Amino acid sequence: MSRTTDVIVVGSGLAGLMAALGAARQGREVRVISEGMGCLAIGSGSVDLLGYAPDGACVDDPWAAMALLPATHPYSLLGSDKVRAALAALVETAARHGLGLRAAERDGTPRNTRVPTIMGTLKPTYLVPDSFDQEALAKARHVLVASVRGFRDCRPALVIDQLRRYPDWADKNFTPCIIPAPFEDAHRALNALDLARAAERPGGRDWLAGALKERAEGCDLVLLPPICGRHAASGLAHDLSETLGCPVVEMLAIPPGVGGLRLRDALLRELASLGVEMVENANVIGARVAEDRCLSLTISGTGRNYVTRAKAYVLATGGILAGGITLAPGSARERVFGLELPLPEDVGAWTEPEIFGNHAVASLGVRVDGNLRPLDANGALALENVFFAGRTLGGHDPAVEKSGYGVALATGWHAGLAAAELAGAPHCAGEAATGGKQ
Repeated sequence: MSRTTDVIVVGSGLAGLMAALGAARQGREVRVISEGMGCLAIGSGSVDLLGYAPDGACVDDPWAAMALLPATHPYSLLGSDKVRAALAALVETAARHGLGLRAAERDGTPRNTRVPTIMGTLKPTYLVPDSFDQEALAKARHVLVASVRGFRDCRPALVIDQLRRYPDWADKNFTPCIIPAPFEDAHRALNALDLARAAERPGGRDWLAGALKERAEGCDLVLLPPICGRHAASGLAHDLSETLGCPVVEMLAIPPGVGGLRLRDALLRELASLGVEMVENANVIGARVAEDRCLSLTISGTGRNYVTRAKAYVLATGGILAGGITLAPGSARERVFGLELPLPEDVGAWTEPEIFGNHAVASLGVRVDGNLRPLDANGALALENVFFAGRTLGGHDPAVEKSGYGVALATGWHAGLAAAELAGAPHCAGEAATGGKQ
């Protein structure tokens, strides 16, 4: 930990992992410091790019809608070409490790698609697993909505009642069903991760296919919770579609995030192949700064404190809920460097009566320049060798916009590239072996 590395990334959510990937692809030595598993462990695995415009309208073409965003939005700072490059990097990396991701198309143009959830809502998203058949959803007339006994989070009758509210789904014929669980007894309610793991165990495929085969007769679509295997490379969803003779589509679900874990696995395998060092269960508790540069970070882990150094740093520590931003009466700060964040002086103006309105606190975050380096209260560069990515950035509201993963991967990827460029020459393996980078 005392060895100076090229790039240190703090955080292992999608933004942090993409930053590490971007820097490592440039030949840099990269160290990732992570306190937990990051947001991917609770995510759906689909990538929301921009689901709703600033006026609240549902977005069909997210690339056109980006032109409507304010200048301070992370997409506006990067530009659409850089967002496209980051998406391409993610798709290429995921495919190498057995996870196909793609955007739905209409008339040859990539568009958002509306994916059913286990709550019966339709969620606008951009990249979906290649097993997701948008055409089948549109054409299906007889739909089987299935869940598993003991999995309380998914109620087929509720899903059907909710889906019928949407014009495109109102005239479909639905059949609800609950299939037997793969366990004889369970000491608690089952979740999607339990069932996805069970589907990959010996006999798991036969359990799932056998339970659905008779029930799916006469149907041209089957909707399931995300239980078709813990790992994307298992190909269980494709196999199940062939066995049943109709497309099988996994609905998006609440945590634990089976789809997000599939994506996380693909990224971690790629980072391991590039020699990225992962330091887990470590919390950054301080930073040493001199002359507008970060010299080192102090981290706490395994019962003691360490000092770790790099030429460049990427902070992807999350927002308020993740602890990357701290609030106090009348103020808000970024946690590691203590950067003061802009907020209305009147605390009452932080929020507003409309629960789904434009709350100032919802778009709270670090202000950055076009290279994702932090700016101070006067708009001047605050830290020369530090870059921010993901939810720590200000200027966007991922929950309302449905832009969280898109912003995370785009800013993470380009923060990693910028940090790699600043870090200088590619890492020399021989130098590391002899300790020449002290």
